[in-house]
Amino acid sequence: MMIFWTLTIAISIGLLVVTAAARGSGVEMAYAHMALSAVMGLVFCLMASREVRSVGGSGRNRDAAVSGVLSQYMGMVWAWGALALAVTYGTGVVSWKEWPGFFVAFAALAAVSFFISQRLLAASEQATPDDRLLKFSRYLGMGLLAGTIITMLGLIIDGKMVRFLETQKAPWQDWAANNYFFFGAAALAILSAYGLFAVKPQKS
Repeated sequence: MMIFWTLTIAISIGLLVVTAAARGSGVEMAYAHMALSAVMGLVFCLMASREVRSVGGSGRNRDAAVSGVLSQYMGMVWAWGALALAVTYGTGVVSWKEWPGFFVAFAALAAVSFFISQRLLAASEQATPDDRLLKFSRYLGMGLLAGTIITMLGLIIDGKMVRFLETQKAPWQDWAANNYFFFGAAALAILSAYGLFAVKPQKS
């Protein structure tokens, strides 16, 4: 599985960079960039759903395992976004002077997600997983769902999802980042909603 994700993320970022660099040759390359971002977000969600369905156990143990798996995939989405920003803008393929701040934030959120995932998966192996950890994970899921929906609405309302139709000059070529933001947020929203649906609050 590690080899699969390494190759998938590497190939997706490579194609994203190529299509971003080729935007000057025609707007169809920007559409391709958007489509690739959407497909990658969908792949994260489908693979997460597949792995969640394979989780065994019952009660709090299953809830902890499911939450751990979803947190792991959330971390992968954040990491993909950070790497996509770094390769797209860090190499100078396109220019946007604000990308480093988002890169640091995404990398930090990826690390936090992986840490929470590790704790939840470890808890799922215990006789009685910590209810406080499960509740904390649920509250984070609620907050993330609300935040990602607001982010997507903001990108649409502000017209940032059609910026690729314009000829943007450096250092404000943020159209590629907007694709990462929107479809990454969409994937995180789906994963969060899935977690809230699949993991029911346990009665003490």
